Amino acid sequence: MSSKVLIIFLTVFIDLLGFGIVIPILPNYVISLGANTFTTGIVAGSFSLMNFLMTSYLGAWSDKIGRKPVLLFTVLMNALSYLLLAFSTNIWMILISRVIAGIGSANIAVAQAYITDITTIEQRTKSMAIIGMAFGLGFILGPPIGGYLKSMSEHQGIVYVGLFTSTLCFVNLIFVFFFLVESNMHINSSLQVRLNPIKNIRNFLSVPVIKEYLQYGFMFLSAFSIFQVLSTIFWKEHCLLKDSQIGILFGYIGIISILWQTIGLKLLLKKYKEEQLIIVASILMSISFLGLTLLNNQNALLWIFIILFFVSMGNGLISPSTTSLLSQKTSREQIGVLLGAYQSLNSLARTIAPPIGGWLYDINYSYPFIFSSAIMFSSIYLIVKSIKK
Repeated sequence: MSSKVLIIFLTVFIDLLGFGIVIPILPNYVISLGANTFTTGIVAGSFSLMNFLMTSYLGAWSDKIGRKPVLLFTVLMNALSYLLLAFSTNIWMILISRVIAGIGSANIAVAQAYITDITTIEQRTKSMAIIGMAFGLGFILGPPIGGYLKSMSEHQGIVYVGLFTSTLCFVNLIFVFFFLVESNMHINSSLQVRLNPIKNIRNFLSVPVIKEYLQYGFMFLSAFSIFQVLSTIFWKEHCLLKDSQIGILFGYIGIISILWQTIGLKLLLKKYKEEQLIIVASILMSISFLGLTLLNNQNALLWIFIILFFVSMGNGLISPSTTSLLSQKTSREQIGVLLGAYQSLNSLARTIAPPIGGWLYDINYSYPFIFSSAIMFSSIYLIVKSIKK
């Protein structure tokens, strides 16, 4: 791995590590400050909203002014967001910190563009896999670290979380500033940069088959993000789990998902088609979300591990299968634009779904999981419909 690719790896890894650290502890911390679950969903969704708005925008800016300035800006945003989180004493401060973090973490397209700049076509897939590795490690290591840091002190735990993650970002900022050279040798200073993430989504939603896969992806991410945010509150309030235990559970989700993405999927595709795997995985996830409603503090931990195995299996099979199917349904010239639209739609799902789940949770704690189950089961219709076309 070259030094340039290593720094890009660290940038993406620290972005995802920070996100993973916050996942298991943020919802319950917002609740502890007096928020209801609906407000907690808004705070969680604000991060994804900024991702949705800024990902393609920052990518375009990196074409206009260069990759390095944009990477420096985003890493600095992340560092400041976690520094603010460390000393957040009210909901508004946390909301602002998550908005800033959402802007900072919208640099994945810029990181991918940097890799494209410095690699040949033969090297590119291997180098892009480094970014995938950074994603995986961030989701595996982040939640246990976040849970452990938060559990160190009931009142000061968030300070440890924020300072630890902010320090990592500032170290990364130093590496980017001193050791990363500009990769864009074709800077287009006259490029018109517009904030319009809806345009590409709208264009592809009018294309048969592609439309069904995009809609399915939106439904899947909506159901999964409701689970991701609301389960942490449910496990603490109704299953009496500690922050450290919740962090381990999310690390477990990351490990099982990656094993299914890398090993399980490869084996299953020798015998089954992607559409078949998606349908079975959707059914398993639907049943698993319903199973969460049956848990209580006496039977929780063992059953949570069993249920999460199937949730993780579903996630590990659905995400790469849907992406692969989408890439097969368009020309090579449009793959990047289509997958960008797909990622934007996913961010939109993560923005809208958590507040809806929070509102349902305030009515009855089981409703968000019943709703997620219904979404996953009804989404199967879209895959069946796409097969018939």
